[in-house]
Amino acid sequence: MLASPPDRPLLRCVRAEFAKLRGSLALVLCIIAPATVAVLMALIFNRHGGGDTPWRMYLLGNAATWAYFMLPMTVTALTVLAAQMEHGPRLWSHLLALPIPRRHIFFAKACAVMLLCAGMTALLALLAPLLGYVSDAVTPGRALTGPIAWSELLGVLSRIYASAWLLVSIQLWAALRWRSFVPPLALGIGGTFVAVAATGSELGPYFPWLIPTNALATDPASADIALAMGIVGGALCTAAMAIDLARRPLG
Repeated sequence: MLASPPDRPLLRCVRAEFAKLRGSLALVLCIIAPATVAVLMALIFNRHGGGDTPWRMYLLGNAATWAYFMLPMTVTALTVLAAQMEHGPRLWSHLLALPIPRRHIFFAKACAVMLLCAGMTALLALLAPLLGYVSDAVTPGRALTGPIAWSELLGVLSRIYASAWLLVSIQLWAALRWRSFVPPLALGIGGTFVAVAATGSELGPYFPWLIPTNALATDPASADIALAMGIVGGALCTAAMAIDLARRPLG
């Protein structure tokens, strides 16, 4: 007779996070955000004059728009919504009294948010070509030309996703640390606008809100630095977040 698999507290916490997300605005946001980018780029192609556009340029435009603006703003809103599920009804006292390590609760929250970001990335990878086909079909006088570089698109979006880990952990830390949603929102909006002003700066690969964009840099060294900063920084920041919040009274 086979033994049943061990009950893993962290896995149970992650499942509980997704159970709480059912029917929430967070899931709606995860659909709307990538869909908005895909629709916007399709409309720009449809309404903008000029000659034919290579599929590669069109799809990389979707990825760049996602990394540069929509992803940071969506992460800001998503982490706030995820944190307010406990902050709003004041559930922290109950959660932190459960017979599981406190840090598991915060690791699970981070896992849930990163999995939602992975879902948004996958949805954009599907919607960008789909709406490109639709826009190409209804746009007279110009077309999307050349092959669709699926492997390049998936590779680019994967780099954006992985490099966003540091940004996600910073925003989630702020959203969980303060009961009010104002500080994390201010942090996210401020960081995004600083990123807009600092575009092209040599510090871009080190600034969390610009790291996903710099992961697309044509300079391989800058792209690799941004990717490493996002992954290593994200892992360290997530660990620091769990340790810090596990010691704090969040009730």
